[in-house]
Amino acid sequence: MAFENTNSNIYFIDTGAFVKIFSSNPAELDRIWEKLEELFLNGRMFSHQIVYDEITTDSKRPDLLSKKITPMQAYFKPMSFEQAQSVSGIIKKFPDLIDPGNEKEEAGPWLIASAVLEQKQLSLFNPEKKVYIVSEQGDSEANIIPSVCKSFSLGYLNLFGFFQLNGWSL
Repeated sequence: MAFENTNSNIYFIDTGAFVKIFSSNPAELDRIWEKLEELFLNGRMFSHQIVYDEITTDSKRPDLLSKKITPMQAYFKPMSFEQAQSVSGIIKKFPDLIDPGNEKEEAGPWLIASAVLEQKQLSLFNPEKKVYIVSEQGDSEANIIPSVCKSFSLGYLNLFGFFQLNGWSL
């Protein structure tokens, strides 16, 4: 895998993308994780606390994904009042984004709200940077992450697109 990074975009990654990274490409996992970790440490990769909670475990024998994510917890945005206001508007506009019967808080709206707030801040200081959601949800269905991203002027990338944009050839 060749790694060359030629952009300065900001990425918010969801649970499904993390799971797919760790369930495929085992021969390249260390190199992929090294580049992801670099993005985290350079303040260009984020996620949300709900994603962190979905991935990590209190088990005495956590899986590899949980072990790798735990040191990156600072890059998983905690819930905030601003996010809650944004989540409310997102769900009002896209009610099918969540399952109302789900007992647990769903990460999607919170991840998007975090990205929207990041984009608003960037547009003031770094308008050339773009904020992307990295997810493995398909873009053919209505009211899912890719559709919501488009509505809020966020970029959407699946893992293949994310790797390509960063110049990571598999």
